[in-house]
Amino acid sequence: MLPEALVDQPEIEYLDGQPHPKVSPKLSHSLVQGALCRILHRCSGKRGRVGPELDVYPSGGNAGLTKFVPDVAYVSMERLRALPAADREEPPFSPDIAVEVWSPANDRNYLELKIARYLATGSVLVLDVDPYARTIIAHDGSTVRTYKKEEHFEHPAMPWLRFDVAEAFADLDDLI
Repeated sequence: MLPEALVDQPEIEYLDGQPHPKVSPKLSHSLVQGALCRILHRCSGKRGRVGPELDVYPSGGNAGLTKFVPDVAYVSMERLRALPAADREEPPFSPDIAVEVWSPANDRNYLELKIARYLATGSVLVLDVDPYARTIIAHDGSTVRTYKKEEHFEHPAMPWLRFDVAEAFADLDDLI
């Protein structure tokens, strides 16, 4: 067992001032998160920036009552360039695309609240990714669609985002 000083404290998200510890990622989560970073980066080209675990403040700045840490975030260059340089490190809005990778220890009710808040505060698309069911559920504010591993992902909210769903889970499938 590692000494307490060597163990990272869990990231804390806040929804309307209420703390919600992030679930510690395991291998399946990490592999899918990495794959989705690569997919979004490839598909977005120079349209925006993609990164894992970016602190965002949907209520407008780090003095707000809501802070999320999406597993993967895509923010358009247009939105990033409109921010003062200091605000780019922790955007005062939801990302254009927020990706949440499901873990068994997640709280489904909290995840649904997060998805609704992302969409209400600037996200155009939220992807709820389940590594165990091998599905991606896309939320765009008016529709919800489930994409299965055998399908091709494309969505009118982000027409440039096109990929085979199986690609998101390929690293998992290589372990079987």
